[in-house]
Amino acid sequence: YWRDWSSDVCSSDLSGTTSLHWYLDQHPQIQMSTDKEPNFFSGPENGVPYPFGRTSRLEAYEELFDPAVGVRGEASTGYASHPRRQGVPERIKELVPEAKFIYLVRDPIARTISQYQHRVAVEGERRSLREALGDLSDPYSICICPSLYASQLDLYLRHFPRERLLVIDQAELLAGRQSTLRQIFTFLSVNDVVDWSRFAEELNTSRDRRIYPPAYARLHYVRLRGPDLPAPLRWIPRRVRRPLRRSVERILLSRLDTPTLDDELRARLEEFYADEVARLRALTGKTFPTWSI
Repeated sequence: YWRDWSSDVCSSDLSGTTSLHWYLDQHPQIQMSTDKEPNFFSGPENGVPYPFGRTSRLEAYEELFDPAVGVRGEASTGYASHPRRQGVPERIKELVPEAKFIYLVRDPIARTISQYQHRVAVEGERRSLREALGDLSDPYSICICPSLYASQLDLYLRHFPRERLLVIDQAELLAGRQSTLRQIFTFLSVNDVVDWSRFAEELNTSRDRRIYPPAYARLHYVRLRGPDLPAPLRWIPRRVRRPLRRSVERILLSRLDTPTLDDELRARLEEFYADEVARLRALTGKTFPTWSI
């Protein structure tokens, strides 16, 4: 629940939103939701289930935020996955008409592969990458639709002025974290004089990925987040909990391998995404020089 200016990290999935959510929460003038992805504005399931639940009641959503902090936000990646999740900008406009949005994007082919890896890791996907992607024509494909950045951005521009949306390339955040964060802080009208040591960590890197058994995945994504965290663990600082959990996972869980992207499938993806990337460049004026398309 936002008051005054707000930052909704409305992004394609697996583009670095976990790290950005963490960085924003380190700023003394910003408070990010205790549950990173409440998906409150995503709406009912409508045939597309939420694997790890959704905050559906306004009262429960408001409890994720500290009303004493003027700049508040969350990072539900489902807000940029039309048509799987429809009507999101309209719902946000109705409740938070002055919202601001940070749209974090990355190379669309890399994002597609990362989404597939996520499904293998936590959602039980066992098909090959080629089988999971199919013929690329399914508009509801979770591996495809969030990479259609220009189309997702168009939906928000119908309801919010251009100056309320800031598009950030993940490569910028990785290569120039301080300068990129300063740009974001300026966009959110908060002070950029901060303790930069608090922004040094990079979360959810590929080397940390493991294949979660179904029960553990649900425990991690539901029970070990926000207000559902068991009381004894709340006394352990997040900076301690995270490396401790990763150490245990490295020992007990299998590492997630990078799938093979053959030349024919890469060419199909390049052709499929070419128009979207061209439109995104035209919309934003950004060149995205590190992208493969």
